[in-house]
Amino acid sequence: MAYLVKQSHRAPAVTSPVPVDESLPRACVIGAGSSGIAAAKQLHMAGIGFDCFEMGSDIGGTWVLDNSNGQSACYDTLEINTSCPRMAFSDFPMPADYPPYARHDQVHAYFEQYVDHFGFRDAITFDTTVEDVSRSADGRWDVRMTGPHGTETRTYDAVLVANGHHWDPRWPEPAYPGTFDGEQMHSHDYRSGEQLDGRDVVVVGAGNSAMDIAVESSFRARTTTWSVRRSEWVLRKFLLGKPSDQVALPGWMPWWVTAARLRIGATYAGSMTKYGLPAPTHKPGQSHPVQSDQIRERLAAGAVTARPGIERLDGDRVVFVDGTTAPADLIVWATGYRVTFPFLAPGLVSAEDNELPLWKRTVHPDLPGLYFIGLVQAIGAVMPIAEAQSAWVADTLAGRYVPPADDVVRRQMAAEHRRDKKQFYASPRHTMEVDFDHYLWDLDRERRAGRARAETRSAAADPAAPVPAPRSRGVRPTIARVLLGAARWRTVGDVPQRGVLVGAPHTSNWDWVLTILLAWTYGITIRLLVKKELFVGPLGWLLRRTGAVELDRRNPGGTIKELLAESEGDAPWLIGLAAEGTRSRGTHWKSGFYRIAQQTGLPITLAFIDAPSRTVGWGPTFRPTGDVQADMDLVRGFYADKTGIKPENFTPPRLREEGPA
Repeated sequence: MAYLVKQSHRAPAVTSPVPVDESLPRACVIGAGSSGIAAAKQLHMAGIGFDCFEMGSDIGGTWVLDNSNGQSACYDTLEINTSCPRMAFSDFPMPADYPPYARHDQVHAYFEQYVDHFGFRDAITFDTTVEDVSRSADGRWDVRMTGPHGTETRTYDAVLVANGHHWDPRWPEPAYPGTFDGEQMHSHDYRSGEQLDGRDVVVVGAGNSAMDIAVESSFRARTTTWSVRRSEWVLRKFLLGKPSDQVALPGWMPWWVTAARLRIGATYAGSMTKYGLPAPTHKPGQSHPVQSDQIRERLAAGAVTARPGIERLDGDRVVFVDGTTAPADLIVWATGYRVTFPFLAPGLVSAEDNELPLWKRTVHPDLPGLYFIGLVQAIGAVMPIAEAQSAWVADTLAGRYVPPADDVVRRQMAAEHRRDKKQFYASPRHTMEVDFDHYLWDLDRERRAGRARAETRSAAADPAAPVPAPRSRGVRPTIARVLLGAARWRTVGDVPQRGVLVGAPHTSNWDWVLTILLAWTYGITIRLLVKKELFVGPLGWLLRRTGAVELDRRNPGGTIKELLAESEGDAPWLIGLAAEGTRSRGTHWKSGFYRIAQQTGLPITLAFIDAPSRTVGWGPTFRPTGDVQADMDLVRGFYADKTGIKPENFTPPRLREEGPA
């Protein structure tokens, strides 16, 4: 289901010290804003030793008005744009008496309560600036910091970067031509309407802060002009009396469903063109959503005048690209932020044009032990994402999670980065954009897969240890069990850990769906190898959502090799091959599934569906002996035993004897 924190989700308060396991790696957390405290809490509860350094004397980062660290962009009318149940940490709901969209002071109080509830305030060192993070000679991380007691350097096994990305203002580059006689300020330095009183104000930008400042200016300033170079779809915070973001769908749904939901919200909110703004050049869902319930009212009342982008500055006026002008003695540039890390050398990490590809927006594959927490621009709240990232890192440091092979990580990172860039229009604003619910679902899926890899590795290291049962918690296993139960199909057979799956990906009908559900029940990943023409319509959508891979008919062997590379390791993993799709295809394909198993060393697992007995299951998992007839007899016996059907000379579906190559 979509992320929604209820009061019943509150975890018990931590009232006694959590022992630190000194055998585990030691970590450093940079920052005590919303992402930093999420990281600190997860490390604390996992018994991982850590230090958290905060520049100022406050918890809460940008949500603290006039934060002593000097980096907060908070202003007096700021409130959240994500409703409380969708912004709260998963095990600590916001107070029940909070409004649907909490004020900044309420959010700050919530963070203070969070730290005390879980008892890790003593791990935060305040008024301390991290000045440099660099690799030590042994591959760990040297952290130099300056605080009340001077400057010192400590070495850590891991560093969690949680310094935020809304603190380094980005001004127009290049600057607009002309001269301006008045005052210019970035929205980062805006604090209250007193700065706008009696002035001719031009607010530049189309984001949430720009609209908030324009609305406040309309009540305080002499004139208010809102300059928008590129229009956005402005959504309303409420839909039919409920917070609009709570009309959400499960994270495993495809992106186009989320985009459709945003389009419905934009249609319901109404067009902004009647207020003088140009129509957006992109569709809803192709940019970071912005919300305001007041901007339309102030535009309609004539208290805010909408204008297009700026052409030049002209003394006490601003000239716009449509030739109109507006008086101005104050320009507020709500033009976003640069992503920078002042404690990391540019040669080590840099985000040119705000672009820094990371695996799952957290891991830099070239810098083991360095993690980025909350470095996302989410269609939703950052806090639950930072919490999920931190829990993932804690699992890694505690040895409960093992990542896939390095080449798999890099391949996934590149693919995810391309996908995200394609979903949103090109701008520095969207280089870190993620779909909130899908990201949480995807990261949870990876955590579970990594935990299975860790458990299998542990069992392999200790032959006397029992082999752990496959994990079966989460959304997918639950859906699978419900659907199989509703269809009254029974499941049989031993659960395979890895191998070549034969039979299920026969996509001329829907029988393989049952096998997919069976795999989900046991938390096993299946990669289906299917034909390009099947990636259309509802079947194509389902194929893509279940990890299907397009068969390269010009080089099918290359496709198989890529899948095999991803299957390296000990995680439960199956490569799905339809026997019809793996037989000879001219000069390009000379091997059926049987030979694939022989050549790769992977075992064969037969997935079978028997409609008369309403049975779906795994056949035996075995390594080809080279004696095809003997292997066929093994499969026949298994099938007959499990289904009760014993036809003479029975050949299981799509398991065929191969002739000479």
